[in-house]
Order: sequence, then structure tokens, then C-alpha cells
Amino acid sequence: MSRAPLLILQMQRMGDVVLSFPLLGWLAAAFPGHPLWVAGEAAFFKPLLPLSPQAVYFSPESLPPLAGQAFHAVLNLSHRPEAARLAAAARADIRVGPYLDAQGALRIQGDWQLYRASLTHNNRYNLFHWADLNALDLIAPAAMRATVWPPARRPPASGAARVGLFLGASEADKRPLAGFWARLARLLLQAGHKPVLLGGPGELELGRRAAARLRAPALNLCGRFSVSGLARFIAGLDLFITPDTGPMHVAAWTGVPLLNLSLGPVNAWETGPFAPGHHVLRPVLDCAGCWGCVRPRLDCRAAVRAEAVAALARALLAQSPLEALASRCPGLEIMRSARDAHGLFSLETLLASPPSGGFLTGALRPGALPPDHGPGDPDFPRAALALARGDLSRFWRSWFGALFRRLPPEDSAAAWRRLAANHPRAAEVLAGGLADLARTLAGTARSGAPPDGRDFWRAVPGPLRPLSSYIHLSLQNDPSRPSLLRAVSLVESLRAQTGRDAWP
Repeated sequence: MSRAPLLILQMQRMGDVVLSFPLLGWLAAAFPGHPLWVAGEAAFFKPLLPLSPQAVYFSPESLPPLAGQAFHAVLNLSHRPEAARLAAAARADIRVGPYLDAQGALRIQGDWQLYRASLTHNNRYNLFHWADLNALDLIAPAAMRATVWPPARRPPASGAARVGLFLGASEADKRPLAGFWARLARLLLQAGHKPVLLGGPGELELGRRAAARLRAPALNLCGRFSVSGLARFIAGLDLFITPDTGPMHVAAWTGVPLLNLSLGPVNAWETGPFAPGHHVLRPVLDCAGCWGCVRPRLDCRAAVRAEAVAALARALLAQSPLEALASRCPGLEIMRSARDAHGLFSLETLLASPPSGGFLTGALRPGALPPDHGPGDPDFPRAALALARGDLSRFWRSWFGALFRRLPPEDSAAAWRRLAANHPRAAEVLAGGLADLARTLAGTARSGAPPDGRDFWRAVPGPLRPLSSYIHLSLQNDPSRPSLLRAVSLVESLRAQTGRDAWP
């Protein structure tokens, strides 16, 4: 007998629709007998229906009247206001994600959905993928650990390979320029492969300019396919080279071998190819994975040269060791997507040149601050924090994972010891910032009013902002006394872990 459905609100772009596919598979296994209803934009979900796990899709306007329908769970993955209104209107036993309360205020239900919202302009130390964050509030750890992911297809053992070059991205800063694509296609042709220029209607001009510069027999198919036609074409490729795009996620879901060029305001840990066995190339810059560029120019794009990408593509197609590429990929990092022992997304570094210094050597736009900079602190240890970014990120991943009972507490303790041993100055900055955060919360407790304005979470040093941003959003989400006491307890628990008496 059919049970109450689960409603997933997914009113986002193509890539977001594909990133919800793992969630649908997990939900079907976790809630057997409950139909899956998905509300989204028809222009994005209709072409992807042949690839989707079993679910019933609706455009928002065609949903049955929610007042007369009881749901077992409503999960809102969208940031759009109409999705929050639908989430509030639906009667459900379980509600996760943003919704409007009885007074019309926006609230967020679910620890992980609240954490995800706290990453806005604050994702520097985040190591959780969007596809996992979609699911962590509802799916048990054992189910994610037990998931068997189909491996990426192996390229042909020999002969000319069909290599798709997807030129576009949702933002111009995320994609290379026409000259890069022309040079890359020419190098692949010289190696005996068959490059194809791909893109949607928005890439027609870029494809025309790249093909004109190429002056060689490579197919320019930009704008020639519907979304469903493009998905079918990608399925026949031996390698797909692409910036962070919706078609990249389609390729990852279908097992097409991927080389993701991670450029501009994207974090490969958040939106890289989520299935195991794909490759990511990004510059070794301290600002890599930013929310928005604060430099006068895109140093990340300038660092990724066609010669390095062509050399890596040839090595992947030949299945040859990557160590020999060190001299050909200066200032670049090659990573491979994987799943860790907890079933969570991970990126394994296969090859990396020495750090280039990032903000330490690069100029900033007038008035811009590097992400680790503390307000009014001209002597902030930028060099120490730049080098500590990896250990800081791993600490916050393990700390939030333990807080929300997804990762063992001993992982967090070990991550702190590693950070303190490897980067004592960075650990001191993080622990020292707890005093400022404690004073702010003490003032809040005395006044009874939640902290106001953007300065609350930004007023502490960058390494502490994952916690200050989460606390800030938690108090906005629930301005009650118990919520404030929980915020105080979080600072106390971190103080205990760092060994720093943070309280004034």
C-alpha cells in the first residue's frame, strides 16, 4: 500500500537537479513505499528524466493542492521565496530546509541545512559537498557508507579518443577564454585525438571565436543540441573537459570520464564531480575556491594553461602515471574525486606544485580584504593562515561532523592536535578569537537581543568564522533563550578543545 509521499522542492538549475539524484536514491531506500515527488523547473528536469532515479516531477504550478495532501517529509533544497512558501503550506511529519513560519519569517529546519546556509560568503573552510549536504539531515550514515558508486568508465586503450570540450559556465569567471579552447583543441588534434567544441545557446559566440582561432578540422557543435541531446552526446565521449557546469554533473552521473577545470568562484569540494574516479585541475592559490574574486584580475584563469591541460588529458587517456606531469603543470593541483570511509565526498590530491603564495604575493582590489583578514588588524598573520588552510578546513569538517553526530569526536580532537602541531600560529589565532565571540554572546545574553548586522560573524578572525557564521544564523533562525544558551555551549566546547579560557 502506498504511503504518504515525500516532497522535494528543487527549483534550481540543471546542475542542482543532477546533484539531487543521489538524494533521491537514498530516500527511496530509506523510506520504502513512500512515493517521491519533486517540484522543479520543467525546463531543467524534463530533459533529465531519463537519467533520474524513480520520482514524480511537477512544475510548482502543477502541484496538487498542498492543503489537501499529507506528506511524510518535505525537503526544501531551493533558496527561492516561492519554495519556502510551498514548504510552509505543505502538511508534513518532517520538514527540512527553509520555510516561512506563521509570521512570514524565513526559518531553516535541519542542522545541516542551517550549516549550508551559513556558508554564504563564508565557505573558505568548507569540505562538504552539496550532494551530501542535501541528504545529511535525513539519511543515516550507514546508508551513505554502504552506497556503491559506479566507477567512471575507463578510456579506450589506444587510438583516437573523442574528447568533449564544454566551453561555457553559469558565470564568465568560471570558464577559460576562446584562445585557451582553440589552443587546447589544437594540441589534442596534434596528439591524434578528436576534440569537439560543445556548449549551449549562450556559447554560440564563444564557440565561433574558438573555432576561428583553431583553423583546424575540429567540430564546433555549440548550440546544436537540446539538453537531452547533449546528455546523449556526452555519454559517447571518452573524456569530457569542462569548467563547473550542469553538463559536468550529467557526465559524472552517467560515468563519462571527467576533467573538471576548477576556476573562478567555485569550490571543487562543494560542486566538483560528486561520483568517484573523476579528476579536478585547479591552481595552487590561497584564494582557490573563493565565493567571489577580490583580485584585480583572475589569476586562477591565467594559471591554467592549455599546454598543461592537454598534457594531463593525454596522460588520463593513456592511463599513464601522473608524476611525470610535475614539470608541465607548474602552480597546479591535480585531484581525484573519491568517497571516504564515512561515505562522504572527498578529493584526493595526486599531484601539486609548491604553493604560489596566493594573497601573499597578489594584489587586491581597492577596499578588498583577504578572506582570513581580521578587521582592524594590520599585522594579521596572512602567511601562517594561508599555509594552514588545509588543516583548518579538515578541523572544521571534523568538528561540525562530530557536532551533528556524523563523524566520530576523536576525529575532531585529532584534527585539532594536527593543526596545533603543524601550524601553531593559526591555531593561536583561532583560539584567541574565541574571546571576542564570547564577549559578543555575553552581551547578547545580558541584553536579551540577538546580535544584529553583518559585523557579528565577520568581527572575529577568518579561521573562526565557520563557527561565528553558524551561530549568527542559528540566533537569527531561533532567537530564543535556549538557542542562545546552545550558542554559548558551542563556544565553551571549542574552548575546552583548544585549551583556551575564552570567557571574559
